[in-house]
Amino acid sequence: MPENQSITNLFFACIAIAFLAIFQNANCQEDISADTTELMKHLRIAESLIGVDNSEAEKHISSAESAVNTLSYTSESTSEHIVKSVGHFHSVKGYYYYDSNQLNEAVQSFQKAEVQFERVNAKKERAECLNNSAVILNTMGNNLEAINNYHEAISIYEEINDSIGKGFAFNNVSRLYRQQGDVGQAMEYINQALEISESLKNKDLQSLALNSKAGLLKVTGDTTAALSTYKKALSIRKEVRDSIGIASVLNNIGSIFKSRKKYDDALRYFIQAKEIAYTKGYKAGVGHTNNNIGEVYYCLSNYRLAEENGQSALSIANELNILSLKQQAADLLKRVYEKTGDWKNAFKMQETVIKAKEQIVNQETRDIAQRESMRYEFEKERALDKKEEEQYMRLQKEKSERDQIYYIAIGLVTLLLLLLLFFVFNRLKSAKEQNKLILKQSNERKLLLQEVHHRVKNNFQIVSSLLRLQSYSIESESLRNSFEEAVSRINSMAIVHDIIYRQEKFSAIDSKEYLEKLIKSLQKTSGDPNIDIVIHTDRPKLKIETLIHLGIALNELVINSFKYAFNDLKERPKIKVTLNEVGPQRFELIYQDNGIGLNKELSKSSFGMELIETLIEHLDGEVVIENLDEWKTTIILRFSDL
Repeated sequence: MPENQSITNLFFACIAIAFLAIFQNANCQEDISADTTELMKHLRIAESLIGVDNSEAEKHISSAESAVNTLSYTSESTSEHIVKSVGHFHSVKGYYYYDSNQLNEAVQSFQKAEVQFERVNAKKERAECLNNSAVILNTMGNNLEAINNYHEAISIYEEINDSIGKGFAFNNVSRLYRQQGDVGQAMEYINQALEISESLKNKDLQSLALNSKAGLLKVTGDTTAALSTYKKALSIRKEVRDSIGIASVLNNIGSIFKSRKKYDDALRYFIQAKEIAYTKGYKAGVGHTNNNIGEVYYCLSNYRLAEENGQSALSIANELNILSLKQQAADLLKRVYEKTGDWKNAFKMQETVIKAKEQIVNQETRDIAQRESMRYEFEKERALDKKEEEQYMRLQKEKSERDQIYYIAIGLVTLLLLLLLFFVFNRLKSAKEQNKLILKQSNERKLLLQEVHHRVKNNFQIVSSLLRLQSYSIESESLRNSFEEAVSRINSMAIVHDIIYRQEKFSAIDSKEYLEKLIKSLQKTSGDPNIDIVIHTDRPKLKIETLIHLGIALNELVINSFKYAFNDLKERPKIKVTLNEVGPQRFELIYQDNGIGLNKELSKSSFGMELIETLIEHLDGEVVIENLDEWKTTIILRFSDL
C-alpha cells in the first residue's frame, strides 16, 4: 500500500473511532442484545402449539419472555428488527391467552403488540392487532371500544391497500352491529365485505360474507333472498372443501325450508349436514342437527323418529354440557311426550327445560359479572400502563438531558483528539520521505540481488559450456563421461538460480518447479524420452542451499538410472520422485525406478553414493536403500531444511 494512502487511512480510522465513541452509550445495549434468534425460535414453536398443546406452548412463551427481557427495546434508536420481534412476542402471547379464555390478558397483549408495531410503522401487523383486540373487546361486551378498533384497523388496511384484511374487518363489524340489533348497519358492512370478496375472487371471504348476509336477510323475513344467498355460500364452501362450513350452511338452508313447512326438503338438508358433522367427528354439530331433524319429524307427526332424534340430541347436550341444546332437545321431547300421552316423561322433560333455563340465566349472569370484572381489570391495567408510560417518558427526558451532557463532553474529547491527530499527521508526513528512501533502497537491493543470481546462473552456464567443449577433445570414454557428469551437476545448481531470478524470491523456493526443471533438463541432455518420470510433492518451500544439495543428489540418482537401470529391454520404464514434509523442518525424498535394481556402480563404495551421502549429511540427514517388488530401486533421502 502506498505511504500516503496508509497515512490517510490511519487519519480517517481515528476520526471514525472518535465518532463511534459519541454513539456508543446510545447503542451499547442494542449491540449486546441484537441477536433475536432464540426469541423467534421459541415464538415459532409456541405458535404451532397454541390450541394443540397449550401447556407446552406456555413453556416456550416463558422462554421467549426471558429472551425479551434481555433486549433493550425502549430506546428511540432501537433497531426495527428488535422492536418488531418484541411486537411479535406480545401478539403470540395474545393468541395464547385468547385460546386459554384469558380475555383480559389477551387484549392487553394485543394492545402492547400494537404499540410496538406502531413505533416502527409496521402497518399490516398493527391493523391485525387492532382487529384481534376488537374481537376480544366485543366478546367482553366493550362494544364501543371494539367498534373504534375495527374502524382504525379498516383505515390502516385502506392506507396500505390491503383489501383482504379490510374485507374480513367489514365482516367483523357487521357481526357486531347485528348483535346490537342494528340490521341496517350490519347489512351495509356485509355488502362491502361481499363486494371486496367478489372483486378479488377470494373464496374464503366470499363464503363467509354470503353466509352472514343470508343470516341478516333471514332476520328481516326475506327468506327467498336468504335461501338464494345460502345456496351461493354452499356452492363456494363445496368448492373450497370446507366440510364444517358446508354442514353449517346446510343446517341454515334446512331451517328456512322448515319455516316454510317444506319438510321433505328440510329433512334432506338436515340429514346431509348431520352426515358431514358425524364424519368429521363434530359432536356439537351432530347434536344440533339431530334436534333440527327431530323438530321436522314432530311437525310431520312422526313422534317415534322425533323422540329418537330428540333423545340423541339431549344425550350429546348432556355429554358436552351445551345448555342451549339441552333446553331445545328437552322442550322437543316434552312436546312429543305430550302428544303421545306419556305425561310422566313429559313432566320430567319439563323439569329439564326449567333447569336448563335456570342454568342458562345463571351462566349469562356469571358471564356478565365476568365481563364487568374483566372490564374493571382492563381499565385498571390501562391506568397502570398510562402511569408507567408517564414515568417512562420522564425517565427518557432525564436520560436525554444526561445524554446532552455526555455528548458535550465527548465533543470536547473529540476536539482534543483531532488536534492530536493533526500533530500525528504532521509527524507521519515527515516520516513519509524517510519511508520512500527506505523503499527505494530496498528496491535497489532487490534488483542488485536479482542481478547477482542472474550472473551466477550465467557463470554456471559458461563453466558448463567450457567443460563440454573440453570434453570434445578427450578421447577417453570414461573421462568424457566424467566431464558430462560434472556438467549436469553444474546445471542442477544453475537451475536454482534461474528459478530465483524469474520468481523474484530469495528465501523459500517452490521445490516442485525446481524438480520438474531439473529432471526435464536431465532427460533432454542425457536420458531417453520414452522413460516415464513422475513427480509427487506437496510443494514444500526450501532454501537455496538445501535445493542445491538436493539437486546434485537427485542428479546422481537420475543419471545412474538413465545409464544402468533400463539397459535390458523394459516395456514401460518408469522413474518416480516423491518429496514431502514429514515433520517440522524435516523432509523426505523417495527416489524409485522399476529397472534392473541397484547397480554395482552405485554401491556404498561408489563416488556417486559417497557424494550423495556427503550432501545429505550436510543437511543433517541420512540415506536409506530399499528393494521393493514393483520398484527394484528405492532410495530414501531424509534431511532438514535448516
